[in-house]
Amino acid sequence: MSTDVDAIWQSLKSEDGASFADGLSFAKRTTNRARSKKPKQRFVVTKETFDIDAVSTAKKVGDDCAEPQAVEASAVSNSEEDDICTVLLTGLETHAVGDSDDEEDGDEDAKENLPPPQQQQQHNTSPRIERVAKALGSDDVSARIQSLTTLKATVDALASHCPTPPPQLQYPPYSHVKLNQNLPMVSDLTQPKLLQSSTETQPLHTLEAPRTVDNDDQSQTKARLQSVLNHCGNALFRLIGDDKSEKCRVLSIECVQSLLLSGVDLSRHLPYLLPALCARYPPCTYDKDLEVFVQDARLHDFYKRGGATDRQDRGGLLNQNTSFQVIEPNEELRLEVCRTFRDLLRAMAASSAERTLDAYYPEIVFSLQTSLRDPFPEVKVEACRTLVMLLRIPSWEQGAKYFATGLARSALPNCRHRNTNVILAAMDLFEASVCVPNRAKRKGAGTAAIADLVGYREENVLPIAAFYESQCGVSVNTLAELASHKNHRVRLRCCKMLSYFLVYLPDRYDHQQRLLPYVLSFVTDDMSDVQSAALQCIEKCGLQYECEHPDEVIERRQFGVDGEECIDYDSNLPDPFACRPSLGARLYVRSNTGRFFLAVLQELSSWKEETRKRSAELLLVLTVYCEEHLTKDFQHTVNSVAKAVNVERASRHENDHWMILESIRDVLRLMAKYVDPVAYLPLVCPRISGDGSSATSHSEDGTSSEAVRSSHAFLLASLIEGSPLRTKKVT
Repeated sequence: MSTDVDAIWQSLKSEDGASFADGLSFAKRTTNRARSKKPKQRFVVTKETFDIDAVSTAKKVGDDCAEPQAVEASAVSNSEEDDICTVLLTGLETHAVGDSDDEEDGDEDAKENLPPPQQQQQHNTSPRIERVAKALGSDDVSARIQSLTTLKATVDALASHCPTPPPQLQYPPYSHVKLNQNLPMVSDLTQPKLLQSSTETQPLHTLEAPRTVDNDDQSQTKARLQSVLNHCGNALFRLIGDDKSEKCRVLSIECVQSLLLSGVDLSRHLPYLLPALCARYPPCTYDKDLEVFVQDARLHDFYKRGGATDRQDRGGLLNQNTSFQVIEPNEELRLEVCRTFRDLLRAMAASSAERTLDAYYPEIVFSLQTSLRDPFPEVKVEACRTLVMLLRIPSWEQGAKYFATGLARSALPNCRHRNTNVILAAMDLFEASVCVPNRAKRKGAGTAAIADLVGYREENVLPIAAFYESQCGVSVNTLAELASHKNHRVRLRCCKMLSYFLVYLPDRYDHQQRLLPYVLSFVTDDMSDVQSAALQCIEKCGLQYECEHPDEVIERRQFGVDGEECIDYDSNLPDPFACRPSLGARLYVRSNTGRFFLAVLQELSSWKEETRKRSAELLLVLTVYCEEHLTKDFQHTVNSVAKAVNVERASRHENDHWMILESIRDVLRLMAKYVDPVAYLPLVCPRISGDGSSATSHSEDGTSSEAVRSSHAFLLASLIEGSPLRTKKVT
């Protein structure tokens, strides 16, 4: 890519010819003429000609205007002679409609012989914008800055009269790729609103309401801006990479942004603009086999050969202070370059010309992906938002599918950032990357990154680098950190992201057991909006389950096999449950609980206090949904809960000791509501009595210690307290 940029720079220099050599001399000649007291000069400087000092003065006047006024195509009145458009671009009107002045500067005598009205018109139609372009290529930094300041004020004044695209393109997510159909569903509750239909059309993007300006004035204004871009575009693009002056880079990027949002034609300038922007980023490539972005090709080849190094996309997971190669030293300028990419996408989408960027799609992705590693938080946020916009444009679906997994993995280190806004933007990017449709395989193109999100690693598989560097063998469960984040905005966004995966992903069945426990844990969140989002997600999944398993649902409803009559299923439920969950939600949770229920029981005895607390809360929610189906694993439940009680009694020095113990008591009371005493009395009573002949004793000498007997007594007391009155029918 650097070779292409150098070639384009050479072509730009040769195209302008003597603009570099004449720029400085032109600025000096203008200054000398302004100071000269001779009545006859080669260039007569009037208010209508290009004069940097006059334009700078007029810019202050133009900035004080509260409301932008429409630019009239006719001559400007004397009361508006200080306006910036009058000062600089009076002669651009003739250029915009196609008139040109081919007369050389050396014919000064012929100009002076003209009558005063014609002489004034001749000055107005002089190629002032070409002079600005030459001044932009000057070797004098101050001349370039003055020219850029003048040009920026002019472009801003004209662009204020043009409608601008919306800040964010309102492309809908890829929800229309889901497999399920909106068929009539059977539910034991009042039928809720069906999922959003895939056939509903939504507007992709809408422009802001245009300002009150006539169409003729808008066309004249756009024509003037187009003339500015055609004459000064190449010089502006060169100054984006000006290493001598940071001020020149700032002004040139601001001018380019204003031109992009004004609705001008960019097609002929894209081969020069995009290389100039991409040159401000370090080189980057993409390995499709491993589906990772590569910043260091040598180190990546070493990793592929089995070297003792970690995969490059995992560099920021364990250590946020990783090295970052910088070409643009100013972080504010790096942010503006990212915004320039966003403005370019907005401009192309507003004119329905996205396909003109097809050839530059990989370079745009590489540049924005590099910004994800930037140490400046605002650059990370802007890069994530622009990439989300890029991934959701339907005409670029094939390109988004190619980079989906790599972009999702690149967003994971930012999900562990200390800045909340960075985390939220990274989750937006991760969701958009995972949900890019792979229509050929009926799946999300980036769903392979879900395993990285939960830190999954196959059993008995260890990277070679882990034998040399211990951190290379560490797997990070990023989703668990997001689910327990201190900021409720992060937890709410995480819950909505998981809801989207479980409802809309075509291959959601492969990830339900991994994602469902975290959604269930949100049910007991401290914030009510997070609880509501989790309950709505499970209800939607329940509706889908009813649609996909109609035989099971209809059979239960018709034959009335939905629990025992002696149990009041709507009473004594924990918060936030107001009533019994729907049949589909209960069946959905039960069908996926078997894969992680034993793991939840083991976490009750974890050495981490927070893990034990969250495990007890999750077990309480599972009890509400599973009900009497907990009986099949109750022997494991009794042993794990008794062990957890011992751990809590031995942890009296911890702050939440009594809170966790009370949570376990609530779980046992609720379990006793659904489990028949016949299932747990033979398991608990021998442990309390110390009967060594019982098959339920697992001690080496067949006896139970005092601590074990005490914990089982606590367990039995809690179960008896929550057991309802059950009576047998006499036949």
